[in-house]
Amino acid sequence: MALTLSFLSTLREYLPFLVRPRSTWLHLRWYWKGRKYRRIRRDIHKDFDDNFYLSTYPEVRRLRIGPVRHYILVGWKEGKDPSETFSTTAYLEMYHDVGTLGVNPFQHYLTHGRQEGRIATVSKARQRTLERPSTPFELPPVPAADVWAALPKRLIDPPTAPAVNVVIPVYKSLPHVATTLHSVLAAHNETPFECLVVDDCSPEPEVSALLARLAASGHIRLIVNETNRGFVASVNRGMAENPNRDVIILNADTKVHEGWIDRLMTPLRDDPRIATVTPLSNNATIASYPHTATDNDYELEVDSATLDRLAARANGSTVVDVPTGVGFCMAIRRTALAEVGLFDEETFGLGYGEECDFCMRALKVGWRNVMATGVYVRHYGSASFGASQVARSQKAQALLAAKHPDYAGRVARHIAADPVLPSRVLFDVARLAEALGSVSVLFFSHTRGGGVETFLENTRLSLLENGFADIVSRGVVIQTQREGFIQVAAFDGRPLPYLPNLESLNLERHKDFLERIIAILDPELCHMNSFAGLSVPSIARLIEALTASNRPYWHVWHDHQPLCPRLTFLDAEDRYCGETDVSRCVPCLAATTAPFEWVRISDWRDRFRAYLANAEVVSAPSEEAALRARRLVDVSKVKVHPHPEPHLLDVKPLQKPTQSDGKRHILILGAIGPHKGAYLLHAMLQDIAHRNLPLHLEVVGYTSMREIRTGKSVTVHGRYHGDAAAVRRIEEIKPDLCLVSSIWPETYVFTLSVALALHLPTVSFDLGAQAERIRDYGRGVVLERHLMEDPVALNNALLGFDLDELWSLPARVDWAKACPLTEHFKALRRGPTPAEAAHPGAQTAANQNVDIPAQSADPRVAPLS
Repeated sequence: MALTLSFLSTLREYLPFLVRPRSTWLHLRWYWKGRKYRRIRRDIHKDFDDNFYLSTYPEVRRLRIGPVRHYILVGWKEGKDPSETFSTTAYLEMYHDVGTLGVNPFQHYLTHGRQEGRIATVSKARQRTLERPSTPFELPPVPAADVWAALPKRLIDPPTAPAVNVVIPVYKSLPHVATTLHSVLAAHNETPFECLVVDDCSPEPEVSALLARLAASGHIRLIVNETNRGFVASVNRGMAENPNRDVIILNADTKVHEGWIDRLMTPLRDDPRIATVTPLSNNATIASYPHTATDNDYELEVDSATLDRLAARANGSTVVDVPTGVGFCMAIRRTALAEVGLFDEETFGLGYGEECDFCMRALKVGWRNVMATGVYVRHYGSASFGASQVARSQKAQALLAAKHPDYAGRVARHIAADPVLPSRVLFDVARLAEALGSVSVLFFSHTRGGGVETFLENTRLSLLENGFADIVSRGVVIQTQREGFIQVAAFDGRPLPYLPNLESLNLERHKDFLERIIAILDPELCHMNSFAGLSVPSIARLIEALTASNRPYWHVWHDHQPLCPRLTFLDAEDRYCGETDVSRCVPCLAATTAPFEWVRISDWRDRFRAYLANAEVVSAPSEEAALRARRLVDVSKVKVHPHPEPHLLDVKPLQKPTQSDGKRHILILGAIGPHKGAYLLHAMLQDIAHRNLPLHLEVVGYTSMREIRTGKSVTVHGRYHGDAAAVRRIEEIKPDLCLVSSIWPETYVFTLSVALALHLPTVSFDLGAQAERIRDYGRGVVLERHLMEDPVALNNALLGFDLDELWSLPARVDWAKACPLTEHFKALRRGPTPAEAAHPGAQTAANQNVDIPAQSADPRVAPLS
């Protein structure tokens, strides 16, 4: 019988591999080259996102191989991405030497590429999760005769008069032609210009009739080809019409807007070596927006005139060098035309590729081609070429390769480098600001969850409950992620417009225009909650941007990063450093596990001291947090603002339980990492097992430490969503007491609030806000710090408590009622009192409605040199 059971157990274990031969093959490969693959896994596992990989590539689940192993064995070769902030394909395309070496690209980036200054790009899978708009473009109706008659006339005589000739070759499609001409004639520009139209023997009588009427009324200058000569010849005839003027080539399927000529010609006036200027458009290959090298044939949330205005707001007179202009709309300097020559009519015939050839010829004699990213022109696309577009494009590529063998490589390198991305990002930011109206608060946070996320949610609820829905609806949250990428969200959680370029915004790569982002959003208040996840240069640049923005900003002391680059005062071995000996910072920061090995602690703190000195408020959620904040900033600027937690007001207290198993059940709440005492808990479990102690740990939350998850005297109940879910689980568990196992001086501890709301006896070490709050609470014990280093003594202490006595102690719970942001906006709404108006300097402190404690004699708050 036992043999049969053993056989069945073995069969059950290996059956999945027998029926899935690919899984078997992958497992065998892993063990054949185990040392090599384990080394790769060691290098990448901390940055590998299992959940992203399995949700993006669900077929991997069926292989029973594990996401990290799958990526190492075959996933990277299939172009799969290990996280949403790393594109395997893009890295290999950008760095051909990595592909030649045949090494795992993610491992190369983490171990060598990042240090060499190579960049990661966001996974395409992440961008695909955005919902692309689907509303197609609609052409406006052809204007009536009286509308045309009311438009300004766009003729400039004599021919020697200074002006720009807008050359529009026309073949067919009356709706497109009418839209283009109406927009050109109607748009106001300071630059004198003439609308010069070439009728290339249109096969549509209504098109030719419209052009003839507009020419007869003096609105346009008209040239008529007696036979169809094609796009290139028509453009050349238009450009040759007046040898004294710069020209703008404009397709007859476009739509332009106010001031477009002024902005398109600015680069030509600013730099005499610029030959061509191309604007952004929805459909303009490398000048396309919002996606580059793509026909974005859909309406966005605003019309094209608003897009043009926002492009100007975002990018102003910014230009980006490009290998070629795009002929749908391209300004050309007359002297460049004279030197380089007209378009190559003989080679490119009816059209496609002629402007690329011209730009390449210009480059090779020293001219520049640029993109003016502060101009946006709608391009409906291919109204004249129709179904022959693809064939013409393919032929043009072959002709360009024959004349310019370096052309394709130049364009490919430009697309890979994507120097226009910053302009597209700023364009997205301008659209975000337009969608929200004037931004109320710009929150800086991270995507790690935890206390910051809870704090922001409670702040949102407080603002809504106090009638500040308009503030909430106009708030923006910028969250930092791995490798400097960010996520942008509306504070009220509503969907944002389609802003795909923000998915590629990276504070490491794009730190030099952070100030510009803040200026475009122009918030009433900046609210800094965390610099976590950013490199030292990015932190410095963000601080500079906040300081230079001339916008008021608050800093919320959620962690101790201004004093400790590691945030928690834990050293490289995850032990509490004591905060007293600065000399310990040098080896700590030099440790290989820290990304701040080149940081001098004095420089670090000086930078934050200057930053905090310019903050309007430094908000500390506890007196313990405030004590540390005052080491860097004037005591009067630090305000103690306990976090409001209105959702815990109605929690019903627990009664002392009676355990049926004879053990003490110790509750531990939250995400248990090293800073929350994971190594200590592991040692406690070893001691419990060794001595067979009547203790059982109940982790309501999760941990990545396998030794805890698989321990015999512990139950890990898993993640919970919201404090209400935690309360329900705790009510089912009925623990004897709660242990706050954090080994760093917490600034508040939201999970502690759940235990206090339930009136659970609670224990912590004599450290930070956890000890401060338990002392105020009453029904708890503050343990000496040395017990953090002694799991045996800690277990003994937990067993030695008199539970009847602990449960009989009075529980004092006094939740904070006021949210500092709510009070801030209330004060702004009512305006200053007469006393505040007479003494403006006292207004900020008065608005906070919090007493400022006197300077403490505690050695931890001694000013730092």
